[in-house]
Amino acid sequence: MKRKRCSIKTVTGLVLLLTIVVLIVFAPLFTDYGPYEVNSDERLESFGREHLFGTDRFGRDIFCRTLYGGRMTLFSSLGALAMALIIGVLLGILTGLYSQTAFDVVLMRLIDVLMAFPFMVLAMVIAALWGSGLDKLLFAVVAVWWVPFARLSRSIVIKIKNDSSVCAARVLGASQMRIIFCELLPKTFSSVFVLSTFELGTLILSISALSFLGMGAQPPQAEWGSMLSDARSHFFQHPYILFGPALFIVLTVLSLNLIGEGLRDMLDPYEKTEL
Repeated sequence: MKRKRCSIKTVTGLVLLLTIVVLIVFAPLFTDYGPYEVNSDERLESFGREHLFGTDRFGRDIFCRTLYGGRMTLFSSLGALAMALIIGVLLGILTGLYSQTAFDVVLMRLIDVLMAFPFMVLAMVIAALWGSGLDKLLFAVVAVWWVPFARLSRSIVIKIKNDSSVCAARVLGASQMRIIFCELLPKTFSSVFVLSTFELGTLILSISALSFLGMGAQPPQAEWGSMLSDARSHFFQHPYILFGPALFIVLTVLSLNLIGEGLRDMLDPYEKTEL
């Protein structure tokens, strides 16, 4: 059986995501304006050579704010996802390793409760108790986003914890920590990585949506969701204001989904291999 090759989905997604990341990281090279630079003489200008995506109601360059806003949206999503992934994978491995124990039963019931509790409602509750802000929103993300990683890791560990390599490590006197980090954790990596690409796209959409509703980043912060919220009052007269952040949200989520689907097809042992 020949090794599966990287699919066109994965390549397309990687190229698209890399382009977006380069634009975001090296934003000063692609724009002459600052994200908070106001020019009242250029308010609500349409697309043009000077302002690629036009300007907002304060005369700020939308293309510039979209690039700088991508830093806040993408990097905060990555940070929150990384924390949720670490918590979820470690808890999932522990519950899988000690399945059918009191620890496993209690944690699985907690996971059932969190899965039944809508994330949007939790974010609203946190905003009502502690106020709006991106830091509070990211706390809500980490509080619930570890659940899918825990469930996936647990199911994998239950299947492999009695494999020959794990049993051999126990016979040779390996500690539980060594078994977890050297035997079990590497075997969960590929499946968890594929899931994380899909979850990152969903997370970007959720953070942008909540910022749009006023529960995330607050004006004048440049963030894709808050930019869309700021532009909605001028949408019917100047619809181009929404174009920049909306385009980048769509392309980023699309690239992550393409990468995830390509990797899933490539790593799935039941898929037909390319000859």
